[in-house]
Amino acid sequence: MVGPGETRGHTSREAMQYHHFPDRPEKLDAAFVEAEYAKLTGVVASAEAADTPDAWIELFDKWNDLTAYIGGEGSRRSYLLSKDMTDEAANEADREFREEIRPKAEAGESKLVESLLASRHKIAVGERFGPQLLCMLETQVEPLAPINSDLRVKCSDVTHEYDKLLSGGEVRVRGETLTLQQARGKHSSEDPDIRKEAFFAHRRWFQDHRDQLAKMFDDLVHYRDEMGRNLGHDSFTPLGYESMNRTDYGPEDAKAFRDSIREFAAPVLARIHGEQARTLGESVLSPWNMTYHPERTLPSGIAKPVDRQIAKAQAVFDDLAPWLGKHFARMRDENLIDLENRKGKRAGAFCTSFDDEKRVAIMCNSVGDMDDVSTLMHEMGHAFQGWESTPIEAVELRWPTADACEIHSMGMEYLSQRHIGHFFAEADAHKYIASRWAQGVRLLCYISTVDEFQHWIYAHPKATADERDATWVEIFDRYHPGIDWSACEDLSAMRWYAQLHIFDYPFYYIDYGIAETGAMQLALMDRDDHDKAMLTYRELCRTGGTKSVLGIFESAGMRSPFDPALMRDLMSYAAERIGV
Repeated sequence: MVGPGETRGHTSREAMQYHHFPDRPEKLDAAFVEAEYAKLTGVVASAEAADTPDAWIELFDKWNDLTAYIGGEGSRRSYLLSKDMTDEAANEADREFREEIRPKAEAGESKLVESLLASRHKIAVGERFGPQLLCMLETQVEPLAPINSDLRVKCSDVTHEYDKLLSGGEVRVRGETLTLQQARGKHSSEDPDIRKEAFFAHRRWFQDHRDQLAKMFDDLVHYRDEMGRNLGHDSFTPLGYESMNRTDYGPEDAKAFRDSIREFAAPVLARIHGEQARTLGESVLSPWNMTYHPERTLPSGIAKPVDRQIAKAQAVFDDLAPWLGKHFARMRDENLIDLENRKGKRAGAFCTSFDDEKRVAIMCNSVGDMDDVSTLMHEMGHAFQGWESTPIEAVELRWPTADACEIHSMGMEYLSQRHIGHFFAEADAHKYIASRWAQGVRLLCYISTVDEFQHWIYAHPKATADERDATWVEIFDRYHPGIDWSACEDLSAMRWYAQLHIFDYPFYYIDYGIAETGAMQLALMDRDDHDKAMLTYRELCRTGGTKSVLGIFESAGMRSPFDPALMRDLMSYAAERIGV
């Protein structure tokens, strides 16, 4: 989702790969966007009247270039702001894009999408640029509907304020002032007192800001519910699925997927929690020990200094495959990697593309702990797919939908384990690998918690903050058995306020679970035939978004994530790797 180093609000003519805007302005503005879309919509009638599809193909080619330019500029502004959310100039540039430029682009996109989908030449356009293009555009009709333009801006403004609030959050642990990300890193400290203090400090920050965060979320839910009802839906959920470009499954499939996780993953997680508790001398696992295991958690700061992580990652990718090393080296040379956590930096980790430059970048919030390594591998998995997909002409098809997109990122977390010794000594590398499999089980359960919670949220848009909190706790406990909250029941609901996907990207989360089943299958493939696994991975990267998520699974020779027996088989292997 977002990312480079020292790019600014515009870039040089020489960097551009697109040819339809030789006289583009030095700084993109709403007037230029409106004028360019007017030119394109102005030739729709003549393109439609032509006997051949050539005019429509030429129109789409120009439209595609405009999409790349506007999207690239939006990514540049967003990335620059992500580096420092307190930067006034970056805030203003991002605000201009969100509130002035993007609405003009969405209005123009809406007209062109509807025109193409109604065209007698649409099949020919699809054949020229990729049949999946039409499927993708069909899912954009409702999300781009002009009736909701003002509401989309309102949502964007609220999520911006949420991001700013979290980026400036600080807590005190052992007398030291830490960012929220740094405090979370302390949850894996080998010192039990530090783990507990950091857990309480982090959760209490969200408790202290709970009313403010709850008001933000209440506004978002009401805006989104109104958006869905404006389009004739009973709730926001159908529009939420359309906004995620989902073509292969719906809410009932998602429920069945969650049910398989409750049946097969939650019992494994219960055994993990029980084994953790026994190892730590507890009868039932305390919440501040959820992510710590003395035999699977590496010491705090083991990945310090952060700036050395780059060279170590280069060695991992060079050994894994030359083409991976080449992409990473380019990103280093072009300053497209920003790792270290700092105050004011946007929370989370993400990858972005500047489609008009055909470049990809990542941003992390590394603090020197074990999780930094998996996060770096994860984001580089996205980046490798982005680089390999740049030859795809249609910008819409360069990136797969989020559920398929995460296969590359999570898959790289597993594939890179073969050479993770560049980061850790042999004994620590074994701990890291076992930890990742345990994390995979925990992740599937947490993903299901978030997804079920989001479905409940938009089915109950008038729920109070207290009702939302109570529902989160109820759902969380079903998927995370074996945790004793008696010492901090008042903090048990605070976790969801820290999950930016719930605020910023509604219904984006089950994607990680679907992709994790693909990533685990890549790991099994790598166990049996490394060369085959790497060839499959590169082909997945090159496929981009030219296929639907289930089409991508099928093309890679992997079982469908909705195969009822798949979760059983994966969890059986995971339990074996973890030793529970």
